[in-house]
Amino acid sequence: MLKAIIMDFDGLILDTEVAIYEVYKDWFKAHRSYDLTLKEFSVCVGSDVPDLLTLLETKGVFVDENCFRKDVGGKIKEKIKNLPPRDGVPQFIQNVKSEGLKLALATSSGIQKPKFHLTRLGLIDKFDVLTTADDVEKIKPHPDLFLKALERLEIHADEALVVEDSYNGFLAGSRAGLRVMVAPNDATVFGDFFVCYKQVASLADFDVKLLVQHF
Repeated sequence: MLKAIIMDFDGLILDTEVAIYEVYKDWFKAHRSYDLTLKEFSVCVGSDVPDLLTLLETKGVFVDENCFRKDVGGKIKEKIKNLPPRDGVPQFIQNVKSEGLKLALATSSGIQKPKFHLTRLGLIDKFDVLTTADDVEKIKPHPDLFLKALERLEIHADEALVVEDSYNGFLAGSRAGLRVMVAPNDATVFGDFFVCYKQVASLADFDVKLLVQHF
């Protein structure tokens, strides 16, 4: 029986991934004369910067993580500060609550960013649980965030559905023993999600009532 939905934040609720990629791409072009590809960027989508920098080191591109974060952090905040929610997200969340389901967030970001944007969008009160990078030792693709969310929701893995946009998120949810529905964005649409529970182009097209009936 379905009791809860666990949602990602970046790239799912807000389409931040494309904005972040654009900032990263501009930085690498300006500071390393390197053309960062979307495929390279995808290794840190749903995860974090070190995964990308480790990959680039194998290609002879070396970057100090602290300097990089300092350079791009302000630009990213400015670029995403007024982003609207992805298509269908507010209604999807409303439908989840209307069906009597619990709602949790599980994000590799720290608490500050999702809390700010969910408050700005008038969605924060819809969430029963917020689980972020501040709560676990290992973020996605490790399962820790989802296991912590399940613990806080006081339910079992077979009673929840994860909604994700990235391959790292898909891996994390699967490793936690959860069924994962994927709603890719322009930065993750090429991901290999063939074993996921469901894949949808947009949450606007998804019927929560049918999900509850057939889960």
